[in-house]
Amino acid sequence: GTRYHDDAYDYTKLFEQRTSAFEHVTNHLISAGVISRKHSDLYPIFPFVMPSASGGSEDYIKVVLAHINRNTAPYLGIDNVGVHLHCYVCEHEQTAGDDSCNNINNKKPPIKGLWLQKRAPTKSHHPNCWDPTAAGGQPADLSLVDNVAKEAQEEAGVPPDWILRNDSSNTTNASPDILFSDHTHDPLTITTAKPDGTCLKRSLYYSCDLQVPRDWTPIPVDGEVSEFKLYSMQEMEEELRFGNSVRPAMRAVLLDFMMRHGVLKEKQNFKELKDAMRRERLILWQQV
Repeated sequence: GTRYHDDAYDYTKLFEQRTSAFEHVTNHLISAGVISRKHSDLYPIFPFVMPSASGGSEDYIKVVLAHINRNTAPYLGIDNVGVHLHCYVCEHEQTAGDDSCNNINNKKPPIKGLWLQKRAPTKSHHPNCWDPTAAGGQPADLSLVDNVAKEAQEEAGVPPDWILRNDSSNTTNASPDILFSDHTHDPLTITTAKPDGTCLKRSLYYSCDLQVPRDWTPIPVDGEVSEFKLYSMQEMEEELRFGNSVRPAMRAVLLDFMMRHGVLKEKQNFKELKDAMRRERLILWQQV
């Protein structure tokens, strides 16, 4: 079988050879008209077979077998990994000690709204559909939260220190109107496909929440967003139940936000929905 921890192997050379092979596949898919272009993001590919305890698991999780272009990955069964940021606004200022403005109990002010972005008409997939405040694929060279901060700044003008702040030194934490919550420990596992049923792919969706000041407005920065809208929770629930304006794959991501904050009016099948979005699937990706 394949050896992962043999010093005789030149891992750098193997990595380059594998990556080059995947690059040839990408070029073939473009020439065949299957995909239109290369994406700027590269996905990492990790070994599937876990090493034995004696093999050194800490070294193992650092092994990247190859990089593959994001647009090519689903055609080879490589899992899609996405990150999302939900910027929400409270009805009124929190009292000290509150960690969220959800209305799970009466001591916390309710959520006034959730900022959604409208995808630019030039987007190759689902143009003019609505997305979370910021969203993007997970590249090989960033951590999940670092990527959230990058996408949020590029797409919505969110100050990076609102997300990457150091609790011991950053004074923005004193503001009760700014609160970042990392939920990347609890990803959704979703299977999606194109409308015609082709390109079936598995996706891991990681989310973070950011409570923002009521007088702050996201601003389109990089040209991938045409506008932002503050959806009330009632509007959001009606859209998810009956509308078709939200990008299909994001309906589960936004529903998960609403369930996490306890703002759904109708709670029928609540547990079944939550479990279905986290159903165990064969996922060939590992967070580093």
